[in-house]
Amino acid sequence: MSAAREERPQALSRLDRMERLSEAFYRYGLYIVLLALVVLFYALNSNFLSANNAVNLLLQTSSTGIAAAGLVFVMLTGGIDISISAVMFITAVISTVLTDMGLGLIGAIAVSIACGAVIGAVNGFFIAKLKMTPIIVTLAVMYSVRGLAIGFIGVKTLFFTNAVGAYLVKTRILGYIPLIVVILAVVMALCQILLSRTLLGKQMYAIGNNRSGAQKMGIAVEKRIFSAYVLCGALAGLAGLVSGAQVGQVSPAFAVGQEFIIISAAVLGGVSLFGGKGKAFPGAFLGVLIIMCIENGLVMARTNMYAYTIVRGCVIFVAVMLDSFHNKGETR
Repeated sequence: MSAAREERPQALSRLDRMERLSEAFYRYGLYIVLLALVVLFYALNSNFLSANNAVNLLLQTSSTGIAAAGLVFVMLTGGIDISISAVMFITAVISTVLTDMGLGLIGAIAVSIACGAVIGAVNGFFIAKLKMTPIIVTLAVMYSVRGLAIGFIGVKTLFFTNAVGAYLVKTRILGYIPLIVVILAVVMALCQILLSRTLLGKQMYAIGNNRSGAQKMGIAVEKRIFSAYVLCGALAGLAGLVSGAQVGQVSPAFAVGQEFIIISAAVLGGVSLFGGKGKAFPGAFLGVLIIMCIENGLVMARTNMYAYTIVRGCVIFVAVMLDSFHNKGETR
């Protein structure tokens, strides 16, 4: 009898240690993984830690990071948006055409954000007001928007090589920091402030954690969900402008499949698919940085061109699995 009593506290103690270890990994795991990747790729190629490659890595992170920051708002409410890549495509097309006609940088940024916000508002209306399933609505919008853009440009490629594109790509702040990286930093900072310091952000967390409870507390759930999709669309539009300028051309295949990279990066960064958990910074930013670090490192290591696709699939699987385990049994 006494032996059974001794075994029970030991079992509880082991369980408690496992839970603490799991919580510690969930909290600091991203930093551990990033550090391990840096060490691995540095061992494969010492140029991985060079200043030029560090800047290049941040540039690769920029457009995906901007879009991921917007997606955080939607995922916090328990939703999803797979029309992001199509929004990036159409805003890249529109900004390329308009800047070729003489539109300046500020105008291009404003038009891209406005265009993305309009598409986000369409998503938000059907999802928040008409209570339609997010994945179905955003899938339909994705095909519709991409089809509209392809119908406009046909099968030809638009070249974003005008003064606005060149300014975005070549401008360096303080002589070294790329303007695009500064834009990413500003977006991440503003999104995190909005999420952590404003009523809007706190209400989005509340909706994701317990939608019916949030409604009983007097939160305007429909308006907040609508706002989340508008913000997501707006930042996807800005990401489209940035990505178009970086690539230098916009073809019908522009940003195809990008939505899955953005979603997986957000989930990898701790933004829960179940809603109510996650941060734009450092969360989503670290998720994007890890994925781009893998891509950059594999390229520098001169691995098979298909290796990244396999690794990316494994990363997505692990990220979703960990999110599911961490949120197992929770009421949403």
